[in-house]
Parts: sequence; structure tokens; C-alpha cells
Amino acid sequence: MTLILGELRKLLTIRTALWFALASIALAALNVLLVSLASGTLDEVAEKEEALGGMPLLLLFFGAVAVTAEYRHRTAASAVLVSGRDPGIVAAARLGATVVVGLGLAVLTTGASFTLGVPILASHQPGPDLTAAQLIPLAGGCVLAGTLTVLVGAALGGLLRNQIAAVVAGIVVYFVAPSLIGTISTSAVDYTPFGSLQVLTGGVHGSAHSLPASALALAGWAAAAAVLAVLAERHRDLG
Repeated sequence: MTLILGELRKLLTIRTALWFALASIALAALNVLLVSLASGTLDEVAEKEEALGGMPLLLLFFGAVAVTAEYRHRTAASAVLVSGRDPGIVAAARLGATVVVGLGLAVLTTGASFTLGVPILASHQPGPDLTAAQLIPLAGGCVLAGTLTVLVGAALGGLLRNQIAAVVAGIVVYFVAPSLIGTISTSAVDYTPFGSLQVLTGGVHGSAHSLPASALALAGWAAAAAVLAVLAERHRDLG
């Protein structure tokens, strides 16, 4: 816990989290405005849920940037030396701290989207309004999707230790890989990080995945990437 608090303190004393928070909130607000007002008639519940969900792409980048900054500024090695702990344990603490901040960012972006989008959809779009029973699981799915997306980005950053490489790898994992997998089996796309993310954020309906199944699938991918990152750190040179 001490290591996580130390890593968390580092994250909160630099401006990376603040800038990503502002950018993510702005992007979420812009997305819900464009979809709710400029994409035509949204008279079905599924369409309104999709308008609120968005895509937590910036949160993926935040995870990658937050972790790779440690290697870019050569503070990862000093953190291990000062703590006197195993490099893998320090890496796990770094991932944990990044996820905590990522959870905060996911709550902020989801809150911004819902606060702005729900009244607009109610006043400018026909059809039934979204009920609390529909909004609560969607909000929970969006927050969970954003948080796990941060972990995926952070784990890729820990594995690759290069900012650009981690961001590109995240784009490939979320956008390119599902397209390639879809050419082999369309049902398999539901089990990719992107497919699970789409279900959690209301971006796709009629999927074979339920919300809990999608949450488990995305959590499995994120956990696997995190374990690989921790194991890789244990066998690396401190330099």
C-alpha cells in the first residue's frame, strides 16, 4: 500500500492527469453534443444509450503515457532503488496507482457525458426517455470500461516502455485486431477488448455478451496484460 500511495502521489503532482482529465471531459462533452444534436433522430433506447456511452480512447492513452513517463524520465530505476523492493512489485504498484487515477477520470468523463447528454436527449429527441434502470447499468459499464482501458494502456506502457509504441499498440489492440479477427469469425470479435468495450458503453446491441460477461472479458484482457508487464519488469535491467 505504501508503494501505491507513493506512485499515486507522483501521478497527482505532475500535470499529466489534469490535462488528460480536461481533454477527456471536453471530448466526452463534444461527443454527446454531436451525437445527440447532429446525428439525426434518436428515438430508440439503444440509440440514446449509444449517444451517452462514447469511447474512452483518451483514457487508453493516459494509461500508456503515465507509465512510460517513468522510463522516459528515468525515474523507474530510482523508484526501485529507493524502495528496495522487487522491480515487479514496484511495477505492480505503479499500475495500481494509474488505475486509481484512471477510475477518477472515468467517473469524471462519464459524469460529464450523462450530465450534459440526458437532458439534451430528453428535450431534443423523440421516443421514450431513458430511465434510471437503464442509466445506472450504462453509467457503471462506462466507468468500468474506462478504468479497465486505463489498465490496458498502462500495461502496454510497462511492457514496451516507449510512449509512441505503447499508444500505437493500444490502437492496434482496440481497433485493428478486431477487424482482422472479424474476417475469420464475427462472433469472436465480441471477446476482444474492443468488442467488450462496445457492449459496456452501449455502442453495440444484440451481442452474445451480456454486461457481466463483457466486463469479465475486458477485465481478463487487462489483467493478463498487467501480469505480463509485471513479469517483464522483473527480468529487465534497471537501466
